Order: sequence, then structure tokens, then C-alpha cells
Amino acid sequence: MVQAEYPPAIEGEGLELRPWDEDLAAQMAKWGIRGFPYHAFDLGYLKDPARRASAIAGFREEGPHRHFVAVEDGTAVGRVSVNLRDPAGCYLWSVHVAPEHERRGVCRRMLAALMVYLERSGTWPGFILTSNSFAEHAHRAYRALGFEIAETRWHFDREIAEELWRVSPELREPIARHIRFQDGRWQVRNFVMRREPGTPMITRGAGRALRA
Repeated sequence: MVQAEYPPAIEGEGLELRPWDEDLAAQMAKWGIRGFPYHAFDLGYLKDPARRASAIAGFREEGPHRHFVAVEDGTAVGRVSVNLRDPAGCYLWSVHVAPEHERRGVCRRMLAALMVYLERSGTWPGFILTSNSFAEHAHRAYRALGFEIAETRWHFDREIAEELWRVSPELREPIARHIRFQDGRWQVRNFVMRREPGTPMITRGAGRALRA
């Protein structure tokens, strides 16, 4: 089953997951940035009104993808997108928590709220996401939610590859074991992670298990 429209705000784990709008996009434009190698998640471009309007329109248009902003007490604290028609299952992507909102379980709570909603509203073969292997903090959150590494791949990430040509060896060193130069271009090691429906999720510290 695939929802034809966005649902009302998805509530759970102290958060509301809402579609993108002008206010939330303006908040996200002010989020802190991490830079290399996490620059793909930097949202500074939303400061420009024209680009912000274009992004909002794109993230709300009809299609298989749904794009949500996690809101806590009126403040945008994270974002996540899901492809409802991926052949492999519900494909979660663009999982992003701003640096200033980390260490409070936002990632776990955001994904748990979304997955519980989806499991209760349709029949799904499971959930899948991919993550660069250097994102070790994110992997701890995914494992707490019941995801396991199903496959390891080397892939070409254009943005990271372009940066690798420019950054110093010192900046490259922390991710050295996660990258390689092959066939004339830089590649990044990537994990494919899967979660079976109904797998218990630990959403807040140790010991609080949630079932869909």
C-alpha cells in the first residue's frame, strides 16, 4: 500500500514529522554544517529565497517519495525521506540531524516514528537504507532500531570524489580506510542495511524497546 498524499503530522517519540514548508525550510537554512566529508547534508543553500521555494516545491510534489521534517516543540531538528515504491522495500534516505540537535536520540526517534506509522498503515517487505561506512555514529542509531548490514559495496559519490581531489592528506586521513582510488576515480565504501518488519527498536538509551 502506498499513500497517495501526505498524512497529517506523524506523531511519536516526542516528535512530529511534517512535510516541508516555508517556516521549516527557513529553520533548516540556519542549521549548523559539518563540511567534508558530510557536506552533502549542508542546507545553507536554503538561505536563498528562490532556491528555498524551489526545494519546498520539489519536496512536496507527487511521486513515490515522501519528505519529512522532524519537529520538536516547534523547532525543526531533523529530516528524513522515504521511497515508498523501491523494489527492495521502504527505502529511507536523506537521514539528517543537525549538529546542534545531536545526542538527544533525534535520529532514532524520527526513524522509529516513521517506521511505526508505515508498518501500521500498509504491508511492507521491510526497510532498507544505505550509509557510507565512515558514518559510525549513525550506524549505532540504525542498529538500535534493528537494522543490520546486509551488503558492503564500493560506490562513486561525485561530491565526495570531487572533494578528495582538493582536500589535504590530513583531512583525508580520518576516512582513509573507507575510501579507495580505483579505475581512475575515488570510491567510498557503503553499507546496505536492512530491517525486517516488527523488529524491536530501542529509541531512547538502553532498555526502552518499541515494537511497531
